[in-house]
Amino acid sequence: MNIKVSIIVPVYNTSALLPKCIDSLVNQTLQDIEIILVNDASTDNSIEIIRQYEQQYQNKIRVIDSKINQRQGGARNLGIEMAKGEYIGFVDSDDWANEEMYNALYNEAVKEDSDICYCYRQQITENGKIYKDSATYFLPVGKITAKNCRKMLISHVTYVQRYIYKRSLFINRNIRFPAHVRYEDMMIDPLILLYANNISAIKKPFYNYFIHSGSTMTETNETKYQDKIKVCQLIIEEYKQRGYYEQYKHEINYLFFRKAYIHAALNYIINANSPQKKIIAQIRHQLLLLDENYRKNPYYRGKIYFFIIDRLLSMQSAFLIKILKKMLKIMRYNL
Repeated sequence: MNIKVSIIVPVYNTSALLPKCIDSLVNQTLQDIEIILVNDASTDNSIEIIRQYEQQYQNKIRVIDSKINQRQGGARNLGIEMAKGEYIGFVDSDDWANEEMYNALYNEAVKEDSDICYCYRQQITENGKIYKDSATYFLPVGKITAKNCRKMLISHVTYVQRYIYKRSLFINRNIRFPAHVRYEDMMIDPLILLYANNISAIKKPFYNYFIHSGSTMTETNETKYQDKIKVCQLIIEEYKQRGYYEQYKHEINYLFFRKAYIHAALNYIINANSPQKKIIAQIRHQLLLLDENYRKNPYYRGKIYFFIIDRLLSMQSAFLIKILKKMLKIMRYNL
């Protein structure tokens, strides 16, 4: 069988939600797919559920049973190595896809000869409330130029679950997710965009992102900001190793400012019981190591919100940090 799309699903302790996810994939209207279920050293009965589906759908489901937990990035990498499809898609094991999703994405990608095709997603809470995607997160449609690559680097937010990517982008360009960290998908689009030529889209919410008490989005951990910094540092290293850093220096430094400084600091403040200004100082120090003149970056004043947050954080005031934490709670800010 000529496999059109390989769908990679990292699985870690999601046995209660896993059947809904897998059912949504085996029932896709696109028939020529493979579903790669990667058990990431689960400690619940997820592997038993996976094996049952494997037995039932032997021509469609492939299983990787990893004995070492590598988090989603490492699990996805195992799937990439096994994948045979023309395109690759990623689904989280607590989410589900509309049955038309991969048929629509694949046909659009082929029609437009696209390296990337994406759809919209919607967030669904445990009580059934639905939140639509913000349009500002969407990639443009059409040919990728240096100009719109720069634009995407300074503003884009990656949701790998709503894409299909040509497998050759990962294999031929040696692009992989960082393992053992959160925020691993931040790494992908900044690298893919260096090599992709064309993007297409289906502007329908085919992907359902489930927000529940055990999801990554709702996880409370005051050290997880460190992973955001680590992934941004890896992006910088990759750009330097691949010879693109000087070409996109302003954009990639601004990405670090936005993600590894502003977002990481707010992430720490909202998750820490009692945020410490020394931690904020440490986060800021990472930015200064990269670019001590970051305020001269041409994109620095692009968002007044980031400008104000930077000025507040740079004051290193325990009082202002407490006020900021209260404001974030009122806004129900989540990072």
